[in-house]
Amino acid sequence: MNERVKTIRLLTYGPGKLFEITSHIACQAKEIKNGVIHVFSKGSTGALVIIPKDHVENFERSLWDLLPVYGWEHPGNAYAHLRSTLIGTSLLILVKNGEPLLPENHGVYFIENQPANRRERKIILITREE
Repeated sequence: MNERVKTIRLLTYGPGKLFEITSHIACQAKEIKNGVIHVFSKGSTGALVIIPKDHVENFERSLWDLLPVYGWEHPGNAYAHLRSTLIGTSLLILVKNGEPLLPENHGVYFIENQPANRRERKIILITREE
C-alpha cells in the first residue's frame, strides 16, 4: 500500500467559523485511483465536518446554541476543547477512480473554535492507495 502525507495550512478566525477544504481533498484524491484519505486537524481545538454546502451559515449559528462561547465557569477556552471533542478532529474519506466519495453537494470543512484572528492551522492529509 502506497502512502503520502500532505499538510494544508489555513489562516483562520473564529470562534465557530467554517473553512472549506474540499478542493484540497479533491486534489489529493486525483493522485490515486482507489484508496482512502485520512484528514486530521493538528491541535486540540479545531474540528472537521462534512456538511451540505448550502448549510454552512446555519451550522455556524447552531454551534452557538450547541456549545456557547460565553458563560463558562472554567477559565480560557474550555468550550473550544469541548466542541472539538464532540465534533471530531479527523475524517476518513474513501476515494474511487480518483474522486472523493462525498455525498452530492457536500463539502469538507475545518471549524475554528478559538477566538483568534488570522491563526495558522495545519490540516494533515494522509493518503493510502490500494
